[in-house]
Amino acid sequence: MALKMVRSIPQNGRPVRGAAERRGTGSPAAGAGLFRALLDDSESGILLLDPERRVVEINQAAQRLLSLTPAACRRPANELLKTVLPGDDPVAEAYRSPRTEREAMLVARHGEIPVLLRTYRLGKPPWVLLTLRDLTHMRRMQQELRRHERLATLGQLSAGVAHEIRNPLAGIGTSAQVLLRRFEPRDERARFVTVILGEVARLDRIVTSLLQYARPRSPELRSRLLAPCVDHVLELCADQIQQAGIRVETHVAPGICPVFIDSDLVTQVLLNVTLNAIQAMPNGGTLRYEVRRQRRRRPARGPGRRRSDAPARRAQSRAAWAEYQQVRVSDTGAGMSRGVLAKLYDPFFSTKPQGTGMGLSISQTIMQEHGGTIEVASREGHGTTVLLSLPMEKRHGERREPDHDPEHTHAARR
Repeated sequence: MALKMVRSIPQNGRPVRGAAERRGTGSPAAGAGLFRALLDDSESGILLLDPERRVVEINQAAQRLLSLTPAACRRPANELLKTVLPGDDPVAEAYRSPRTEREAMLVARHGEIPVLLRTYRLGKPPWVLLTLRDLTHMRRMQQELRRHERLATLGQLSAGVAHEIRNPLAGIGTSAQVLLRRFEPRDERARFVTVILGEVARLDRIVTSLLQYARPRSPELRSRLLAPCVDHVLELCADQIQQAGIRVETHVAPGICPVFIDSDLVTQVLLNVTLNAIQAMPNGGTLRYEVRRQRRRRPARGPGRRRSDAPARRAQSRAAWAEYQQVRVSDTGAGMSRGVLAKLYDPFFSTKPQGTGMGLSISQTIMQEHGGTIEVASREGHGTTVLLSLPMEKRHGERREPDHDPEHTHAARR
């Protein structure tokens, strides 16, 4: 069956055959077995779509990745491969282009999965070979590596010079204020002093951001609802939203329960994301907030655990999926290019003339301190969607050192 399906893909008006068949040394059964073995042995998910965009072949890796039952595999391909970005259709794009490669956040039955999506168009009428590679663990490792590198650099920088910068800044600001009081309001020199005060304030904000990023305060976790944080941010941004002519939509899933968060820090993240969305829609648009429960693949746990972790809880932590509450913030703005997305969390990288480039870096640190994630899906001309995921569970107890085992330490003390 598999070999017959492959042979039915036309190539320049003729069916494609395996090399063994062309030489007359192979049988259809052997070719079908080889084809099936290659599919099943692949760690990447593989789907073969016919010209009617139906799934005619799917391997076990793709079924596991997308959490599909055999019956669900018979659904149209564009229903199986949906992304979090409104209006994005990777299946239709695959039929338009000979080859595509991009990262996407797919919506699976049990949650959302970041993947590297590659497509290949074959023959006329076109068939499509589509591969999916799970980026969950890779992305987590890359984020952790970049985060530790940035923290090491910024920690040394901030500890060494932040206070030394603030001291002269305070002197400059105080002197400028004294000068400003001595000038008449219409004096031309007063305008220059005002510029000095404005730049001093901007430098102070940059130094504060550096310290906040390099040395974030530990979240004070309390059982709180996420919806009031969204409401508070909308109150703070009401004037900017009204001036830009933006329509706001909010949806809170029924039965949402409190989650353990530091509401002040989460509000700070939401405020930064909201201001970015507003600035991306200067001519109006739609800003939508969704608060809902979400199942996602659990990222790999590091070696640092709590002293009070029981073996049963450790086994449970290795489960494939975890419960999260998620705030999804979507806008209909200009979107971002792939190059901008790659640098999005880099300190001091900003596409805004007056931006410090620290907002998303600090937001990422805050989310990681909560045990959560911040992810951005965007395409130029299609808007941006930001996913803020916070774990439902709260872990207690004193964190032990990564290189020590509690049971071993207890035995040594005896």
